[in-house]
Amino acid sequence: MKLGVVTPVLDGRARFRACASSVRAAAAALRGGEIVHFVRESAASKEPVEDLAAEFGCVYERAPDRGLYDAIAAGLDAACAAGCDALAWLNADEQWIPDAPGHAQRFFETNASIGLVFGDYLLLGPDGSLRAARRELPARLLYLRNGVNYLLSCTVFFRRSVWEGSARFDLSYPRLADKKWYLGVLSSGVRAALCPRYLGAYAMTGANASLGPGAAEEQARLRAEAGALPSPLARRAIRALRLLDKAVHGCYFPDRVDAPLFAPDGSPLRVRGLAGPLWRWPR
Repeated sequence: MKLGVVTPVLDGRARFRACASSVRAAAAALRGGEIVHFVRESAASKEPVEDLAAEFGCVYERAPDRGLYDAIAAGLDAACAAGCDALAWLNADEQWIPDAPGHAQRFFETNASIGLVFGDYLLLGPDGSLRAARRELPARLLYLRNGVNYLLSCTVFFRRSVWEGSARFDLSYPRLADKKWYLGVLSSGVRAALCPRYLGAYAMTGANASLGPGAAEEQARLRAEAGALPSPLARRAIRALRLLDKAVHGCYFPDRVDAPLFAPDGSPLRVRGLAGPLWRWPR
C-alpha cells in the first residue's frame, strides 16, 4: 500500500514537528508499503514550515488557498496523481500512533468492500499531556446527521477511489466540510469499518478550527441540508440513544493507555496512564 497523507498548515510551526515525527515513525513501522507526506501550507502563514518539511522529507507546497479544506483537497489530488492507493489527512495539531496506518492497511487488504477505516483517539493538552481517551461506535448516518462528527481526521484512512468518486469538500462549510464529506461518502454506499484501537491523537490547543466564530450557524445549516430531524427534542433523543449505545459497548469505562507519541518539539513522548472519556477545552 502506498499511502498519501496531507497536512494543511496555517501558522502551525509550533506543532508541526510532532505531526511530522509521527508520520515518520508510522512509515518506519509500516511493513510492505510506503507513506508519502504532502504538506500544503497557506500563503498567509506568517512562519513557514518549509525548512521543517524538507527536514522530514515531505512533499511541500506553499500556495494561496480558500481555507483549510481547499488546502487538504489540493494535497489529496496531488497524492492521487502520485499514485497513492490510500489517503488520509493529518492536521498540524494531530498525530498518528505509529501502528495506525498498518491497521488500516490490513483492513483494506483483507476486505475489498471496505472503503474507509477509522478508530479511537486520544485527546492531549497543549503540552502533550493525556487528557482523555475516546472510544467510538461504528459510523452510523443517524448519529452523524443528528449529532457530532465522531470520525476524527487523525484516525481516518480511505481508498483513493473513495476520494476520486466523491463530491469533494463543500468550501461553503469552512469548519464542517469534513463532516459533510463523510455524510456524502457514507450515503453513497461506501462501507466504513471501525478499528477498535487508538489510532491517533488530537491536541486541544483552544485554537482549533471547529471552535471559531460561525460554527453554530454552520452546524444548523448542515443539519438542515443533511436531513437531520427538525425537532431539537428529537435530536436530543438520538444523541441520548448514541450515549446509551456507547455505554452498552463499554466506551465510558476508563482505559489504561500506553502510546508512543511526540511532544510539540518533536521529541519522543510516552503517554501513559488511566484515562476516561471526559474532557474540557483548555481555557
